Amino acid sequence: MHIGGHGRVPSGRAARTTAGALATFAALAMLGCAGAFAQDVAAWRVECTGDGKTLDCRAVQQLFQRETRQLLVSLVVRPAADGKTGAMIAQLPLGLNLTEPVTFRVNSGTPEKQSIQTCTNVGCFVAMTINDKLLAAMRGGGDLKIAMQDANKKPVEVSLPLLGFGLAFDKARS
Repeated sequence: MHIGGHGRVPSGRAARTTAGALATFAALAMLGCAGAFAQDVAAWRVECTGDGKTLDCRAVQQLFQRETRQLLVSLVVRPAADGKTGAMIAQLPLGLNLTEPVTFRVNSGTPEKQSIQTCTNVGCFVAMTINDKLLAAMRGGGDLKIAMQDANKKPVEVSLPLLGFGLAFDKARS
């Protein structure tokens, strides 16, 4: 087995990180191919943190692999001050093609292409502004479809239900 540019087999932490990324992406690829197979998704929820004076709330949706309960995709949406737009951060698995954009689309609507900003040992991150059109589509839509490519340039699409998004977004605003 050769991983990396030096022809060495990774050991210890590097091996665990590499194996974890491969397992996560394999599970994500199964989701893209089999739809609801091996996924566990609940309605959107609200999470808040505070310093005793103000609350910072956000709408959250996560997708887990059913058997291992491993996080595959996490979306966090914070309302902007105007309430008509928002900011979304998507946490995606490691093992993605970093040169190709990630596409976000509600049902069969207009796709929004975004670049991956950074990757850490827990995943790759995409941050984007949600304009009023996309926000309205997310409120009324059935599924948010996230399309990306794996490291071998094979397309993978994940569909996350928007069940409860509008309610969670409104509660995060207040």
